[in-house]
Amino acid sequence: MENQGTQSQNMEKKQSGKFFINLFRWKMNEEELKRQVENYNTLGLFQSARKVAATLFILSVCVSIFFIINGEFPEYALIDTILFAILAIFIYKGKKIAMIIGMILWTIEKIYLLSSYPIIQIIWWTIYMGALWQAYQVEKARASIKKSSMIFCRKCGAQIESDSKFCVRCGEKIISDNQNI
Repeated sequence: MENQGTQSQNMEKKQSGKFFINLFRWKMNEEELKRQVENYNTLGLFQSARKVAATLFILSVCVSIFFIINGEFPEYALIDTILFAILAIFIYKGKKIAMIIGMILWTIEKIYLLSSYPIIQIIWWTIYMGALWQAYQVEKARASIKKSSMIFCRKCGAQIESDSKFCVRCGEKIISDNQNI
């Protein structure tokens, strides 16, 4: 019987071996979603959904800068590039709104560029949207777990984490059994 550490290593090898295939998947199975949430801060660059999405945006930034410098893209494309760099930072930090904005902007850009190399644009759109959607699923799952561990202060009604000792808004002491009624 394998121990849990060996099972975890085997799972990571299995997942990293399918990295490029997973770029085209939008839906994450329950086991993978659970692994993403439980190991949120420890997963590697190509194992974490949010890190993959942020890395793809950084890749776009680098490619865009290269083409701007070489005169292939107009200078005003730098605005788009800066916006994607900012989005990459917020995606890496796990901000769901940045992922949604990224999906919208990426779709608009690919529609705009569809007339040039349509197959390539569709492939890139599919890869980025899959990565962003998976990252969004992880953040949504994390938010639902966090929300379920929240209670309300009996004095001011503020929502606080169930393991808090005091209310963050009014300072009211929280009853030790985490039932602040």
